[in-house]
Amino acid sequence: MKKKLLVIAVLVFVFTGIVASTITPFLYMRIIQDISRIVRDNYVKSVSIDSLYLNAIKGMLKDLDPHSVYLTAQEYKELQVKTEGEFGGLGIQIAKMGNYITIIAPIEGTPAYRAGILPGDVIVKIDGVDTKDMSINEGVKRMRGKPGTKCVLTIQREGEEPFDVPIIRDVIRINAVPYYGNIDGVGYIRLSDFSGNAYTETKEAIQDLLSQGVKGIVLDLRSNPGGLLIQAVEIASLFIDKGKIVVSTKGRRSSQTMTSHGNRFEKFPLVVLVDGGSASASEIVSGAIQDWDRGLIVGMKTFGKGSVQKIWPLSDGALKLTTALWYTPSGRGIDKSFSAKDTAKTFYTLRMKRVVHGGGGITPDTIIPYPKLAKIVAKLRNKNLFFKFSVHYMKQHKDDFKDVNSEILNEFKTYVKKNKVEFTDKEWKDAEDTIKYYLRMQLFENKWGTKGKYRALLENDNQFNFARKLLKRCKDYRDVFKF
Repeated sequence: MKKKLLVIAVLVFVFTGIVASTITPFLYMRIIQDISRIVRDNYVKSVSIDSLYLNAIKGMLKDLDPHSVYLTAQEYKELQVKTEGEFGGLGIQIAKMGNYITIIAPIEGTPAYRAGILPGDVIVKIDGVDTKDMSINEGVKRMRGKPGTKCVLTIQREGEEPFDVPIIRDVIRINAVPYYGNIDGVGYIRLSDFSGNAYTETKEAIQDLLSQGVKGIVLDLRSNPGGLLIQAVEIASLFIDKGKIVVSTKGRRSSQTMTSHGNRFEKFPLVVLVDGGSASASEIVSGAIQDWDRGLIVGMKTFGKGSVQKIWPLSDGALKLTTALWYTPSGRGIDKSFSAKDTAKTFYTLRMKRVVHGGGGITPDTIIPYPKLAKIVAKLRNKNLFFKFSVHYMKQHKDDFKDVNSEILNEFKTYVKKNKVEFTDKEWKDAEDTIKYYLRMQLFENKWGTKGKYRALLENDNQFNFARKLLKRCKDYRDVFKF
């Protein structure tokens, strides 16, 4: 009896093994089609066949890594706009507040800016279509279009009846460097992404600042999510000697080492600011600068997105697939998903032999965390009350506003109470400096645009002020490591 059972078990094992091995990709596709049809026709609730296939595609990719994804046609188009750095549109920054789309700010020099659109304007219609409960994506889709065509926004402005604003669409260029300036003798460059304009804009900013005789430069890569690999290599080349490794990629199909094209400037003291939102190309640049001891990295540990994605256009949409991993010049893996094993390894910079850390992401040479937000400040930001008050206040005081004083602060406190935010006098007093900081930044941006925003932002920025004080003491680019 035992022998019979053994024979049966072996036969079952062999049979199932043969079946499994003979299932072809075409048979799996047939199974997916059969399941989709059965679900569509018999599931307890109505299900569209499109959603079933889309979910099947997503399920195929979800266990690979977070960056390998299927892009719908609209998502693929948005990615192209983001990386190319320009599109046909109006030139406004928007957000969803309540039931309607609200304008955060018009971009200076764009059709919306010239048409007199203001921060806080509520878009109630786009070309006659009511925007109540309209998503941001739908609103963007309706406002973008071929340059030279007209778009009519119906605007609701505080204290006024709704009115139409006809705007002629134009090519909107997204600045990779939204701001740079000479602040107390130190150059500051805010690089917000690595789109197609990033290298040119960064190079021009450096040239201008050096011509002003700055003591050194702060390159701000905080909350920069990355972008084009070639832009990262070009920007790193502005600082690193010709022929030196910037980044290496290693994949199943191929590996590649990318080197610096040669810096175009005399070496100057350099500090790079990073945080948890600095990812991808930001980590390539900061990692190369750190490994070659070209500048000091300051802030918080970066995100840890160090992988290469290739785009395959499809008949509808596109496939974005991870094909390789990035490594810094010292051999550190940048991607936290694939480099956790490197945490215990010791890595050294290539000139000064300083210890640097592996395990994914770039750990700064000097760690300066962001101050913790008080609960009341978090409430005010979540309710957009700094922004809403700035719109309300500037409606009547834009011409005579110069800076935030106790009178304005008290008026804001009253405004907050009217908006039913509960707090104690102690909570307000303890957080008053931080409240003033955010209020000042919003009011400055409302009156003076991007330059005003950064002027207010940087005055009380702990990470920037550390870098500014350090650079003012430096005479040589290597001095950043002495203090």
